[in-house]
Amino acid sequence: MARLPYIGPVSRARTHFAVWIPAAVIVVLVGAGVWFWMRAGESTQISAGSALAEYGTPGGRTVEGPRAGAWTYTAHGSETVGLGPVHVARDLPAEARIVVRPAGLGFWRTLALSEEHVEGTRFGVSGAGTRAVARSTTVTVGGLGRTDDVNLVPPPLIYPRTLKVGAQWRQSYALRDMTVDALVRVTGRAVVPVAGQDVPVFVIRTNGVVTGPIAGRRDDTEWYAPLLGMPARLVLNMDLSGDASLRVAADLRLASTAPVN
Repeated sequence: MARLPYIGPVSRARTHFAVWIPAAVIVVLVGAGVWFWMRAGESTQISAGSALAEYGTPGGRTVEGPRAGAWTYTAHGSETVGLGPVHVARDLPAEARIVVRPAGLGFWRTLALSEEHVEGTRFGVSGAGTRAVARSTTVTVGGLGRTDDVNLVPPPLIYPRTLKVGAQWRQSYALRDMTVDALVRVTGRAVVPVAGQDVPVFVIRTNGVVTGPIAGRRDDTEWYAPLLGMPARLVLNMDLSGDASLRVAADLRLASTAPVN
């Protein structure tokens, strides 16, 4: 994101110019600033139907991967978005969605933490397992922001075809002018309750370092349910800074074993 221009010190002058601004205009400007600042601190929950319509394919079916549709997660956490010296902190909504839609022999999986923060990943599936091929990220503040669409080169392995406790592998890839180097470890097995059912999972920990104009760390823990092809629980911890900054701490828990489609 572009840096704000630096405005140097203003020199004193002998001549003074009086500028008259109507009081009504001042009230409007102040009101607009307050309104923007209040909006900037909001995170808007997106419904399953809206998420499916926006990021999914209603009625679609995946050839490989999890069932298509909008999966609902309960969410706890917060995020801080920054540009230069301005930082906005906001709590996450009570529910998040992960929308799955078919994409050839793979699928898109789009995490909508809120209407203001959406992260989509396109996965390719082969005999070796599932790799992340592309990513689309949108973060907005007060209705202003940007969307970044990038290919991951080379595509990192996310899930081997066969998971086993003790397995580990590295992810080293570039996203345009940034690079990611991460260690992924399968640290155990567990059972996660989902809507009254005990869902068996593998616990997968990913610890990554990001370098480039935006740099920092991302440490995720996923309770991955092979029977669903989805995380039954997902804990995200991200701390990135540079041209822009983003800090996220989120705990997402699957609310149902079937998506809305």
